[in-house]
Amino acid sequence: MSLSAEKSFRMKMRDVETAFKYRRFPYPKRSVELIALLAISCTFFLFMHTNKLNSRLKEMEMKLQPSEFSALGLTGSNHLDSPKREDINTLHGTYQYLKSTGQLKNLNAYRLNNTRKADLDVIFFNRCAKVGSEALLELFGILESFNDGLNLEREGLHRLTKRQFKRGEQRELAEQISELTEGSIWIQHVNWIDFQEFDFPKPIYINMVRDPVERVISWYFYARGAYKNAIEYIKDPTKPIRPESWYKKDFNHCVRSGDPECQYVPFSVKDYVGNFKRQSLFFCGHHDDCIPFNSPAAVQMAKEHVERDYAVVGTWEETNITLTVFEKYIPRFFNGAKLLFEMNIDKVTNRNKNKRKPKIDDDVKAMIRKNFTHEYDFYYFCKQRLYKQYLAVSLKELQAHNLLD
Repeated sequence: MSLSAEKSFRMKMRDVETAFKYRRFPYPKRSVELIALLAISCTFFLFMHTNKLNSRLKEMEMKLQPSEFSALGLTGSNHLDSPKREDINTLHGTYQYLKSTGQLKNLNAYRLNNTRKADLDVIFFNRCAKVGSEALLELFGILESFNDGLNLEREGLHRLTKRQFKRGEQRELAEQISELTEGSIWIQHVNWIDFQEFDFPKPIYINMVRDPVERVISWYFYARGAYKNAIEYIKDPTKPIRPESWYKKDFNHCVRSGDPECQYVPFSVKDYVGNFKRQSLFFCGHHDDCIPFNSPAAVQMAKEHVERDYAVVGTWEETNITLTVFEKYIPRFFNGAKLLFEMNIDKVTNRNKNKRKPKIDDDVKAMIRKNFTHEYDFYYFCKQRLYKQYLAVSLKELQAHNLLD
């Protein structure tokens, strides 16, 4: 290497050493702009992601806040291992709980009445299967003649029952109900629908519940009854007729023998035969998470919808309480309901009643009940809510006659 070349090499090495020492690396102008753009993009992404997480946390926090029902401890828990599990699931038990916790004095019927939250003076009765909805339908027919301005829409009664509606079907039904005249009553076997999601006015939601095990037993024999099969034949005369042995199948033996028709498997999605064992499904909605049987997630969604949207969820197991709450909380539609029920009790209670249902052994019911834990949780929640609504409007009268202590 020549002297001049060696000198030039040393100068270049000195420049590199100086650059490393003071970290002065020249970058092309476009490279700097690219790095700046990436930095801004990353910052924006982190901001949006953090904001989304913060919103989700706020949403979860709101759900965990005490509400009109959950603040009372009326969560629907049936305490299966407790010898006093049924206490809070009676009117007297609910009253004693509210009294012992000092919350009885804060009962307020106005706050407990979701009718005031409706945007449309129309009843949406998305009736569960085998809860006595035919009896309420009969009572509606009587009320229609008694109360001016009521109109019982019968189109929904003739529609086929589907376990789930697609989004477009939900929107179509919500739109149809939103176009009904005030005073109308829409009745259909269909899951809860969120009208506000489709920007339609919110109707007055009502429904009924029944002991979960009694429901599935009732369905078992209803499916084998002449009434249902005659209706199915009219709808589809080509449908094959089941063998005689199926109609005569004994329920007690069906359960004990492990017959797939009578095995109610928790978290099952596909049923061996249709049995409407998911009472909570009618309140949960059409989401896929609502389908697994006896799912705590589905039951929680159902509870939230009941608490937020339903004016009344009654039960024929508590006829007087249910009709009182209907009258007080939805007076336009249920004015005179108790009196008219008493005057027409045979006509109302005998509609679609199965008088040939055989006795089911207690041990068989106990076997089934073990698989309905969360369904019972939801059922008791609805009953406790009903008791609380009833106490809010009847407490003074009940106390005056010493009917609670």
